[in-house]
Amino acid sequence: MDRFGAEGRARTAERPGRTRASASRARGGEKLIAGIPARIMRPRIMFACCLVALVIFGLVMVYSASSFVALKEEGDAAYYLERQAIFAVIGALIVAVMSSKWLSWTWILDNLIWPIWGLMMLALVAVKVMGLGAGGAVRWIPIGPFTLQPSEIMKPVIIVLAAGIMSDYYERQSYDTSEFLMRLAIAVVAPLVLIFLQPDLGSTLIIALTVFAMAFFCGISYRLVFGVVAAAALLIIVAIAVAPYRMERLLAASDPWADQWDTGYQATLAIMAFASGGLFGRGIGSSTMKYDYLPEAHNDYIFAIIGEELGFVGTILFIAVFVALVWSAFAVAKQARCLRDRLIAEGCAVIIMVQFLVNALGILNVIPMTGKTMPFISYGGSSLIASLMLAGLVIRVSIESSAATVYRERRASFAVMGDTDEDVSGHIGRSTAGEVHVRRGGSATSRSGFSVVDGAAASSRTAPRGRPARPQARAGSGSYDRVDLGGDARDRLRGRDGSSRTARRGTSRRDRYDR
Repeated sequence: MDRFGAEGRARTAERPGRTRASASRARGGEKLIAGIPARIMRPRIMFACCLVALVIFGLVMVYSASSFVALKEEGDAAYYLERQAIFAVIGALIVAVMSSKWLSWTWILDNLIWPIWGLMMLALVAVKVMGLGAGGAVRWIPIGPFTLQPSEIMKPVIIVLAAGIMSDYYERQSYDTSEFLMRLAIAVVAPLVLIFLQPDLGSTLIIALTVFAMAFFCGISYRLVFGVVAAAALLIIVAIAVAPYRMERLLAASDPWADQWDTGYQATLAIMAFASGGLFGRGIGSSTMKYDYLPEAHNDYIFAIIGEELGFVGTILFIAVFVALVWSAFAVAKQARCLRDRLIAEGCAVIIMVQFLVNALGILNVIPMTGKTMPFISYGGSSLIASLMLAGLVIRVSIESSAATVYRERRASFAVMGDTDEDVSGHIGRSTAGEVHVRRGGSATSRSGFSVVDGAAASSRTAPRGRPARPQARAGSGSYDRVDLGGDARDRLRGRDGSSRTARRGTSRRDRYDR
């Protein structure tokens, strides 16, 4: 038996051109990319490529949409581009730190995230005391030459905390329902109340919807789903009723041309920008609405400039890249090693998708405009850094997915032969499940992977002293002992006298395979 196995292994080792990666693939039973399983690397590579493309495209569009206003107000056409590039570099450094192995992922989730949450809570309180206002809302605090919007940074923090709390409740079952709801109230509801009081209804709804989606992915009951949806709808109606400007936005979305010089001014200009773009657009840098016609062209309404300069085809390609980014994030979540990591990746994908839809549909006048920026594209340091933090979480989840787990090691021990022709032919004449282990003391010798037990030897040994020997089982006796069926398949079709009980089929093709 060993002769056949040794010859097979020797032929495999002598095969020219076989690299270490192919050997690993043969042993692991799956394709590798850079030494990592392809099922993990493919979505990671797609996500990283889409992320880089969107950030670079965002820098180009910020420069195109803001050059005239920057030259008019700041005396430098590249003023907003330079600041956005600084924010992009800071965000890229954060992604690099979050993706590096020297910073423990467990330490980030268990020890670092709560201090960051506390710091952002203090920043949200500071917004009410010393915050800067714009457009009737106070959402920013000054930090030197820049401003910080704490509600944006709070988005990835809340996702990580909510994922940990849900994982402890649904998977580990570390606490009961009352403690689960109390933890969610502290980690999620408390900051949402402060964000709502800024006032910032858009961010409040986006974060609340993301957390609700994460709970839905955990398997929340449908009765609770309907209750939460009904309560959220009631709260939205009350929030719109108590704030007249929200009702004006709702009316403007229903018919922007009714008051195109006041409440419907930006909406009508955004529609005209898309209409003037046509099929292929005016070309990058050739927008007319950016010449002080459309307010906030480089910020909230940058999607209208994209539609004007790239046209319908370019806009569809841009949306396709965003769809690929979100899809790859969900694919990363599918490969996560635990529930908490999966919820983090899914939460990041949901919040990026929801904020993109809120901005795009608001500009297209499908829903009321809430003033939310487009992730990775709109000008704004807090928005870009927060979006890159979400991307860094997804990438780190993908990196942690390739880490060894107990279940993966157990599955790896099941591999008994490779996938090459030499390995297939080399196993003939030997056991592919390993060395035979004889039962001793009533149990098989412990080993990892499969074990082949010599039942005949176990049943024929002498019974222990003081215990009667069990008789050998006969076929059809119903005993739990093993029945020796013989070493060849033909013996099972014959009786004990050697005569054939059933007529053979001669030398048919199937008969040869049955042997």
